[in-house]
Amino acid sequence: MNLRALAAPVVLALTLPLLGAGPPIPGLRASGTVVFQANLQGQPLNVGGNVALYHKGTAYRLDLLSLGFPGASSDLSALASTLLGPGGVTILYDGTTAGITAWSSANRTYYVSSPPAAPVAPAAGASAPGGGDPLGALAGVAAAMRDVQSATIQLVGHSIVNGHPATELDVQMKRQLPGKAPENYHAQLALADDLGGFPLRLTLQSTPATPTALGGTMKLDLTSVQAADPDDAMFRIPPGYTRVNSLSGVLGHALPGSQ
Repeated sequence: MNLRALAAPVVLALTLPLLGAGPPIPGLRASGTVVFQANLQGQPLNVGGNVALYHKGTAYRLDLLSLGFPGASSDLSALASTLLGPGGVTILYDGTTAGITAWSSANRTYYVSSPPAAPVAPAAGASAPGGGDPLGALAGVAAAMRDVQSATIQLVGHSIVNGHPATELDVQMKRQLPGKAPENYHAQLALADDLGGFPLRLTLQSTPATPTALGGTMKLDLTSVQAADPDDAMFRIPPGYTRVNSLSGVLGHALPGSQ
C-alpha cells in the first residue's frame, strides 16, 4: 500500500460530484486531526496527530505536525514525536499529474514519487474536473479508473459537518495494478457544499493484500476550514534540501510495514 494507492478512491469520490459544478474554490486552508488504526503484521496499532492542509488549484499540501499513540503512555507518545522531528513532515499531491512529494524540515530531505503509468488527468483539450466541463471531468474519471475492477459511489445524505453544509458519500473500490496484488478500499466522505466539494471529513479503510501488509483505517477530520490564497511557495520543495529515494529516507528511519 502506498500514498498514490490511497489517493485513488478519493480522486473518484471527489470527481463525480463535480461533474456539473461551477468553478472550484481557488484556495483553502484547514486544520484538524488525523487518526490511523493500522494493522501492522497482524497486530493493531493506533496513531494520531494534528494536521494542517492547504489547497490551491490542483495542488494539495498536508502537514503532519505532531504524532502520538492515543491511549498509550506519555513516554510512548513522546517517542512517536521524535519520528517526525521539529516542523513535522509535509506531503504534496498534484491533482494534475497524480505526483506525490514529501519532505522533512528537520532532516532537510525530500522524496518525489515516480510518475504513474497512467496520469490522473483529463484528455487533451478538456477542462480539469470541476471546471464546468462534464466531458472533461468524465475523461479524468476514466483515467483514474484504468486499473479498477469495480467501483460504487452512493449518496448517503446531507448534513452540517464542522459548521458547513455537506454532501455525504460512500465509495467502495477494487483495483489491481499490473503484476500487483488486488487492493480493496472503502471511503466515507463529507464534502463541503459551500467550498467547492472540499472534504471536511474522510474515513478510508484499506484491506491489505497479505496478512503481513500494512492496512487499516484512516480518519481525517478538518475542524477548521476557510477560503484562502496560499502562497505558491508553499507548494514547492524548500531550497537546499537533499533528495532521497524513499519516504523512509525522508524520516531518516524505516517506516512500519516497509519492505
